[in-house]
Amino acid sequence: MSFDVVDVQGTEIRIIGSDDCALVLSDKIVQGIVYSFSGSGGIRRSNQAYTPFEVTWEIQANKGMEFTALDEDATFPRIVLAKTSILSACQKERDSFVDVVGIVIWIGTITVTSRDSGTFVKKRTLCLGDDSGHSVDLCLWDLKAEEEGSYIQERIDSGVQPIICVKGGKVSDYNGKSLSAIGVSTILIEPEMEAVADLREWMTLYYNVTNFIHLSTSSSRQTVSCTTTLSEISNMQLKVLESSPIYRVIATVKEMKTDEFYYNACINVVNARQCGKKTTRTADGWFCSYCNIESANMEFKYALKMCIEDSSHVWAIAFQEAAQEIVGMSAKELATMRDENYPAFSLLIDGIRSKIYKFKIWSKLEKYQDMEKLSYMELAKTNKIKHTS
Repeated sequence: MSFDVVDVQGTEIRIIGSDDCALVLSDKIVQGIVYSFSGSGGIRRSNQAYTPFEVTWEIQANKGMEFTALDEDATFPRIVLAKTSILSACQKERDSFVDVVGIVIWIGTITVTSRDSGTFVKKRTLCLGDDSGHSVDLCLWDLKAEEEGSYIQERIDSGVQPIICVKGGKVSDYNGKSLSAIGVSTILIEPEMEAVADLREWMTLYYNVTNFIHLSTSSSRQTVSCTTTLSEISNMQLKVLESSPIYRVIATVKEMKTDEFYYNACINVVNARQCGKKTTRTADGWFCSYCNIESANMEFKYALKMCIEDSSHVWAIAFQEAAQEIVGMSAKELATMRDENYPAFSLLIDGIRSKIYKFKIWSKLEKYQDMEKLSYMELAKTNKIKHTS
């Protein structure tokens, strides 16, 4: 067990405890509390591969170390940042530690992936942007995916686009550049800091007119464009583009197709990820042509067709994560409600139509019989806006 401490002068060092000492420290040390440390302990060279700040030595705690919680003292810095821009951070070498402050553009849901050791770990990806005009994927792992990730999601759901500080984010160059918040990383959500206030001021003035250049390539969607209207997007003739940018629009849901809003998805796991392709019913279960496997069960996944409207309208389709954010429940739960309690189902759909949303959308170019067609717009993550009558 280890934790990083900073004194009133802003000097940082790591304290490491092992065995029984680690249990004592993990039970009693709370992040953000001021402590005095005294007693015996050892000094050893720090391992820079696992230390998110520049330091030569670290303290090896033992049973003789005493620590006492003190009154809150505003002269102690809550966090020490060697802040760099997202663009500069992504120019660092792989496995470098960086400190960034960024606006959360969107956040995904928790997924489970496997380690090389065969164990499974929780992961949650969000997108950070800053005043460099660039954005990058930040992966939250384990408890950070659940705790910090859930709080960020709550802030977004309440209509707030949070700014977060990431200390000790680790640079990865897999699928372009990305950052990871690992065990030694620290995340602060909307702290009272000058860097956060400065970015908030920039956000107020320029966020909605900034086309963020996305530096991660895990998705084909490379940019997040400024807020626009549906008619402007249509006039841009996006069908000539091989990969559509993401556009922000503020719109209402005019209509939803409630007869077929889900498909029967394959539950087979391929390369530590659920296949999720459409299956067909057989006498004994569900067959996936992609996996060439028949399974006894399947999973309901959203393919929710909606007409969204501002000054004009367009039919769009929202898949699993985006649809679940809009509806507020799983596809199976919604299907059960429709079949068993239609009045409640109808009331829920009416409620969705009564809200205003921030949508992130892009076009999808499909080919049919050697002809290209922009068949629909595809919805990405969404944020609800407080409804005004």
